[in-house]
Amino acid sequence: MLAALVCSVAQGATIELEVDATDLSRNLLRSVMRIETSREVRERGGEVDLRYVVWSPGNHTPSGPVENVVDLVVRDCRGGVLEWDRDPERMERIVVKAPAGCERVEVSMGYIASQPNFNSRSTDSYGRRNLGVLNWNTALWYPAGKSNQEVSVCASLALPSEWAYATSLEGVEDAGARFGTLRQLDPANAVTWVTFEEAPLAEVIDSPVVVGRYLKTYALEFERLKDVPPHSVNVVAAEEKQAEVPGWLLKKIAASCEQAMLMCSGGAEAQAESKPAPPKPWFPRERFEFLLVADSSMGFAVEHAESTLSVVGSKAFADAKEPDQEEKNPVKAGGGALTVLAHEYFHVWCGKLAAPEGLVRPDFSMPARTELLWVYEGLTTYYDNVLAARGGMIGVEEYKQEVLDLAVALEQRSGRLWRSVEDTAVAARHLRNRGLYWYDKRRGQEYYGEGAMFWIETDAIIRRASRGERSLDDFCRALFDVEVRSVGSQATYTRADVVRILEGLDGSTDWDGLIRARIEEPVPTLDLSPVLALLGWRVEYAEEPTKEQKKLIDETDGVVNLRTSLGMRLNKDGEVTDIVPGGPADVAGLAYGMKVMAVDGWEWSKDRMKDAVKDSVRTKGVEMVVSFGGRVETRRVAYDSGMRVPRLVRIEGEGDLIGEVVRGR
Repeated sequence: MLAALVCSVAQGATIELEVDATDLSRNLLRSVMRIETSREVRERGGEVDLRYVVWSPGNHTPSGPVENVVDLVVRDCRGGVLEWDRDPERMERIVVKAPAGCERVEVSMGYIASQPNFNSRSTDSYGRRNLGVLNWNTALWYPAGKSNQEVSVCASLALPSEWAYATSLEGVEDAGARFGTLRQLDPANAVTWVTFEEAPLAEVIDSPVVVGRYLKTYALEFERLKDVPPHSVNVVAAEEKQAEVPGWLLKKIAASCEQAMLMCSGGAEAQAESKPAPPKPWFPRERFEFLLVADSSMGFAVEHAESTLSVVGSKAFADAKEPDQEEKNPVKAGGGALTVLAHEYFHVWCGKLAAPEGLVRPDFSMPARTELLWVYEGLTTYYDNVLAARGGMIGVEEYKQEVLDLAVALEQRSGRLWRSVEDTAVAARHLRNRGLYWYDKRRGQEYYGEGAMFWIETDAIIRRASRGERSLDDFCRALFDVEVRSVGSQATYTRADVVRILEGLDGSTDWDGLIRARIEEPVPTLDLSPVLALLGWRVEYAEEPTKEQKKLIDETDGVVNLRTSLGMRLNKDGEVTDIVPGGPADVAGLAYGMKVMAVDGWEWSKDRMKDAVKDSVRTKGVEMVVSFGGRVETRRVAYDSGMRVPRLVRIEGEGDLIGEVVRGR
């Protein structure tokens, strides 16, 4: 086995890498890499062009956190220190002056973990007590002039001896360092070395590692599908009990995975109906690893071809409650906090098997074209809750509430009147940071949410036009009917391909025009009632939530959400944290950061604020005493409609397409 892990330099491997993560709990990494030089440099000496990863897969933004690199030293093959210069226009590029006869240069560096810039959150490295996350892109430089597939990496990783690891890369423990530069670690600390198989740079960068003292691995068992490549759930946490996943929840995760496989490949149903065999295997990869970090101090998730790296709450599993099995169609199915797993899992097909042309580049320093993220991320956002519902992770009522919340939020988002969904995709690198103020005016990366709304409408149109014979599932099967390529070299599609497939499913709709109207141009109206009507539903407002909604509303953080009444949101202390443009609070001149001290003559409390809104039908307004910038003043919000809680109501005589969408295959 070890012989197979020897770095095959003679076959063209260019990077031998050692990473020391023994100090990761203190947010420090060390790494050393040996990088082959070109024939010209070996013969005559010259410049070696090295790059730091900028465009990380799945991040869709230039996010390489090169600012955290420290202690950077480059040596020649004789150990001499070499000069290097940074490109003044590209901080991620350094040029090394190497002497003749130098077959490789050795780069050593340190990295300060756990201080990402906003765009690098999901591709940074992290250290916490008893656990850590290694994204290889933070710990290496690579040679320019070759594609991500042509550069190979032979990596070794040093961990505290009591720590375990999980990743989609194949590795062997206690195999020793690649070439021993970091072998002399602190003798007071026992170390475990993990040596990984040689792999293309694209695959290594796409294969993060979770490490820690308390790491538990659970093999998923599939009840409906046979011969599926192995799937595992790996959880690392600061405390052992926080890494324990209940069996019933593992079954729901497995069921949601099965639903994705059935949908994307046709599955057993297609074979039973004597249709042609699915165009690809049940699952396009040889394995899949859910890499989960149970830690509430972080927050991100990112897809990979053979794994997903997702952070969940510290008590996400410890506090999970199995739903009442006696209740038919439970409102809360127990897995609502983990629908991100369905999202990232669907990316195995939507993004990692097939991706928009221009989004996948052969070099991590090349800017990506992001305008089709409304397909890559929007389609995935639509299907994350669909697959979670089909697999039983969330209940039908939970799914309906998600559709309702999205529609209501978009109808209040005035930025839709000036900024298209496509523009949010093109400007993704600037919009990931949500900002503190007036989100509804600026908008964010809404190729996720509003992109999903486009696919909700598209699914409804296809179902209605075919009288239930076809759906968006058929679009997915056609879009993902592609050759399975190596990690990092996906099949690609264009906007024209999307239109062509949609026209093949429903030739009566002007899909080119619908994409222009919904995605590529600002909307003429915020009204989404026609879309909901296609699903057989409409929105109405009531004073109180329904019995089902009460089970879904989480008020543990004390937030007072009055967006659909006064047009504002407050935190538990009465501070204004959100204002709807054009709403009553906006018209009254309330501002972000104002603190409500009293309501209608009474000292502030969450319940008194709600009572004042309810009583506005009689009083025709809500009077508040607010403090702002050291000044106390009185503001009256003109309003007379009481509490307005949105709910979905069936349109008489119309079918329930939402129910059809979430019905499992």
